[in-house]
Amino acid sequence: MVNPLFHTYITAPWKIEYVKRKKDPNQCVLCAIAQKTPGVVTWEVFRDDLIMVLLNRFPYNPGHLLVSPLEHYENYELVPPELVSHLALVLQRGIKLLKQTHQPAAFNIGLNLGNIAGASIKHLHWHLVPRYLGDLNFMEILETRVLVETLEQTMSKLRQQTSILQTK
Repeated sequence: MVNPLFHTYITAPWKIEYVKRKKDPNQCVLCAIAQKTPGVVTWEVFRDDLIMVLLNRFPYNPGHLLVSPLEHYENYELVPPELVSHLALVLQRGIKLLKQTHQPAAFNIGLNLGNIAGASIKHLHWHLVPRYLGDLNFMEILETRVLVETLEQTMSKLRQQTSILQTK
């Protein structure tokens, strides 16, 4: 008998939705979420008059958040300084939120500018990725990721503490 390449397999059936999704080049998903377009799936954690905080539907790790301005910006250098400051403050509060709800060992904060840099959405957004000891970095191995909680469980934890994100 031939030995299989792997003795066990981890399945991630939700990933196929992300891999095979068709993107409308004329529609910005973050603008659709910001405008509360009916039918657009969102995992909104928090919103104020300038920004929204979303749970990433395809997370690297439990608690992976996206922080995005409500207004569409593609070029970071065109974002008004007061919005840059507000985004930085919300990212700081997001770290506090995730420390409270998920107790990560560390964080990655990332902004991908342009598709060559990994931006799959042109609307600026920051990734706030909690890191855990032994999470094997956030680069996927064999296109599979093991998540220890569902999006529903993560959202429940976050919603109990969203007051941490208030800036006023």
